[in-house]
Amino acid sequence: MTLHQESNRYTITSGDHLVTVRNRKRMDMTSVKEIERFDQEEFYVRTAQGHLLIRGEELRIVHLDVDKGLLTLEGNVKALQYDDEDNGLSKGFLHKLFG
Repeated sequence: MTLHQESNRYTITSGDHLVTVRNRKRMDMTSVKEIERFDQEEFYVRTAQGHLLIRGEELRIVHLDVDKGLLTLEGNVKALQYDDEDNGLSKGFLHKLFG
């Protein structure tokens, strides 16, 4: 990923996946392709770099731009976990059942 600085603004090369967490209360993401499921405690998001599981409390969507692939969440972020496999959702479900 390459960040280009123009005065006090940074631009992100198109297609790069970037996650920024501010004080564990606000999270900004780029290259979001789809939100597969979500509630106040868990978001499962498909990104350009694989599936991302976000866990926390009182999570909510503040901004979503599907065309640009931008997502902003607020709440208490507790954990981030990437799953590189395409079938990560079903693997997680089976893993929960059979350990």
